[in-house]
Amino acid sequence: MSKRVAVYARVSTTRQAENDISIPDQIAQAQRYCQGKGWHVVREFIDPGASARNDKRPEFQRLMDTACVDPSPFDVVLVHSQSRFFRDSTGYAVSKCQLQKYGVLLVSMTQDFGEGPSADFAETVIAAADALHSAENAKHVCRTMLENARQGFWNGAQAPFGYRTVTAGQRGQRLKKKLEIEPAEAETVRLIFKLFEDGDGSKGPMGIKDIVTWLNASGFRNRNGNAFYTSAVHAMLTRETYTGTHFYNQHDSRTRKERPKEEWVAVAVPKIIQPKTFKRVQEHLHQRRPNVTAPRVTSSAVLLTGLARCHCCGGPLMLGTGKSSRYRYYVCANRRTKGRTACADPVRIPMAEFDALVIGALADQLLTPDRLTTLLREAHRHREAVTSGTARRQSTFQKQLREIDKRLQRLYSALAEGTVSDTTSFRSTVSAVEAEREEIVRHLSLLDRETPPLRQALSNQQAATIATTLKRRLLDAAPALQRRYVRGLVSEIIVDREKATISGPPAAIAAAITAPDKLGEVRTFVREWRTRQDSNL
Repeated sequence: MSKRVAVYARVSTTRQAENDISIPDQIAQAQRYCQGKGWHVVREFIDPGASARNDKRPEFQRLMDTACVDPSPFDVVLVHSQSRFFRDSTGYAVSKCQLQKYGVLLVSMTQDFGEGPSADFAETVIAAADALHSAENAKHVCRTMLENARQGFWNGAQAPFGYRTVTAGQRGQRLKKKLEIEPAEAETVRLIFKLFEDGDGSKGPMGIKDIVTWLNASGFRNRNGNAFYTSAVHAMLTRETYTGTHFYNQHDSRTRKERPKEEWVAVAVPKIIQPKTFKRVQEHLHQRRPNVTAPRVTSSAVLLTGLARCHCCGGPLMLGTGKSSRYRYYVCANRRTKGRTACADPVRIPMAEFDALVIGALADQLLTPDRLTTLLREAHRHREAVTSGTARRQSTFQKQLREIDKRLQRLYSALAEGTVSDTTSFRSTVSAVEAEREEIVRHLSLLDRETPPLRQALSNQQAATIATTLKRRLLDAAPALQRRYVRGLVSEIIVDREKATISGPPAAIAAAITAPDKLGEVRTFVREWRTRQDSNL
């Protein structure tokens, strides 16, 4: 009686699959085997480049789902050898029993042990031997890859976004690869970090969702030509590789659990993001986590949420209302939530008045002409950090732009000369090149705007003019921008019944002076512009 056969073929690596050697041979042998027995091949399941140490193989899963139904469409699952089906003795036994439950036999072309207890014992021994062989191979491969990483070479196929792989040498038949910067992608990475810290100039620092929205709306795409996702942007903001050191062997490839740090291997790669910037971004991400900073604080419309504290108990000030919410106050949270004994001298201040006092203090006490000399030095340092490497990156993009223009000219010349036969392929090629050109133009435009104008020195009149301009912009700003500025300029406000002591970062003010026409560009979460002796009341 003819049996219905499902053939399962597998190779372990994508290199074997790409060479197209093992799988065609397995299929051809299966066809000859079935012809000899008078069996009929109903379907083929092929997993190219998949390990058999577990069942996480798409075609294997599809085979089991298709075969394990009642009635089953197959009588036999045919494999070249047991190791093609599974390289784990437990997995082999479980999968075989699952097939047998639905009347499907598992047959190996090269390991036919017959039937009965002796055959089952022989299969178990072979399955255990395959598992041992696989574990030994994995151990040797792992040792080789660790040594490859220690020598500074790249393990893996696809490079992280912002890099590309280049051949750095050859050892025997194997090509050794390293990472180099891919200019357009690296510029997108820098842009993402800048948007996270400073925003786009129209508003302050942006969250991950806002960054994704901005990138996609502005026409930026990932290397596959698709829109960006929040998970991809978060991965970029937390990828330490961009600081110049890639850590290999961080996670177990099977369990995905993190290995001890002493087992990591540091591999030097070209730097895209400065380590200080990366560290600062990680601190910001940590502070923005819901389990660290409550979402009600992050998204609150109250100007001084999370900044103002009671001088007596050190507790935060919270919103208090009166007369059916017609009146709003800052009140001591400890006294409000824990009772009278929690704070002996609680604070209760009308909210509108106190907000105006704080903004006025920032304008009157901080943004004065005599302070601008010191702040200008901070601004120069900020400008140097912003413009570092900009000219070199612009030169790289301009060179790429010239090369792309030449490619487009050659393509159009070929079309005009009639040497193009496949117009569909031609249009696809031109579209891809033009998309690449548009992205480079976008990056060049952003780089042109990245270097802020700044005077080397200020006269008294110029200092007074700048101070007046900054005061006016701060006092007249919309509430949302006032909140961004206050949170950028202020780290903490200690409040008692007679005074409020404000402390905050100098770099944030320097950033504002660097680009006085862009109210939103104030960096946040930078500490200590107040010195030990200077309390700006």
